[in-house]
Amino acid sequence: MLNENDKERLVKAAQSANLFVQDLQDLAKAENVLLANIAEELLKHAAVLEQRLCRIEHVTNTE
Repeated sequence: MLNENDKERLVKAAQSANLFVQDLQDLAKAENVLLANIAEELLKHAAVLEQRLCRIEHVTNTE
């Protein structure tokens, strides 16, 4: 069980991860091919991180 401070931190982290994923999706559309490729690679990792945080958030909200 998480205390209120930890819940707030988790929500903030999940929201930040979501924004980061959105920014990387935009960056992946860059005209510069190298930049777009780097963004796509980072996007894979960021999406996994976002999913994990959302799962943790969901599990802790159902307790």
